Amino acid sequence: MTAGATDPRREARGPDMMAMAGRVGVGGAIAGLLGGAVMIALMVVVMGAEGSGYATPLNLGIPAFAKTITPPLSMLPTMMGAMGIHLPPETMAQLKPALASGHIPPAMMSQMGEMLMGMHMSPDKVHQISDLMAGHASNSTMADLLSEMSPAGRHEVMDAMPVTGGNMLLGAITHFVLALLLGVLFAMMIIGVGIERLSIAALRTPAGIIATSVLGGAVVYAVNRWIILPAIDPMMRLVPEGWFFVAHLLFGLVVGIGIAMIASREGLLKGEASATQPAAS
Repeated sequence: MTAGATDPRREARGPDMMAMAGRVGVGGAIAGLLGGAVMIALMVVVMGAEGSGYATPLNLGIPAFAKTITPPLSMLPTMMGAMGIHLPPETMAQLKPALASGHIPPAMMSQMGEMLMGMHMSPDKVHQISDLMAGHASNSTMADLLSEMSPAGRHEVMDAMPVTGGNMLLGAITHFVLALLLGVLFAMMIIGVGIERLSIAALRTPAGIIATSVLGGAVVYAVNRWIILPAIDPMMRLVPEGWFFVAHLLFGLVVGIGIAMIASREGLLKGEASATQPAAS
């Protein structure tokens, strides 16, 4: 065949390859959704069992990708108690009407700031609590305050956070859209690149596909944990690290099983004839 000539067999396979790419993409999306369901189910059970609230992953952690998650002022006594801050009864009596109204007057905030400084609290922490009282706390501020609490105190505060339909819906949509996209990416990389383009022998076995997908789950965890989440969603650092890692491995496992089934259906595994391969002449 002369240089620059087109392989007629490749041209003949073109429509079949495009159809297969579509099937792989759809299959990867379904596998990603199933993997995402297993992943979030594990985190819901784990965080509920530890006392942080079964709704917390979808109500607090994931929605913080797109919005600021702050407690209502009515939770301020719970927050301060979990931080080991105990105000005098007379101060709490003065503060109670303001908390109920949802607004603390500037004079009262200044008075509380002076009181907290008198408790030998660091200026940075006083500033964070002032932001909380003013309703200006960021997700990073909330994550810092929660991280400084004892595990029992942190679980109590997270469990007491109001569960809203908007947060739950936002959390579910965000999680499953990302899971779907990752499922498609895994399928396209393993089948489209690893098998079809690079002809990696190990990927022509179910075990090789599943192992590669599980490894991909570990890579996604590492990228999330040390690159994406610290900058975009600091609240996610409050999830149990070990279980968060296991959840990503389970995601990779479920997606890998799905991709292996797709590869088998397409005849891409060892000993199977691919429907896209032209018949030998």
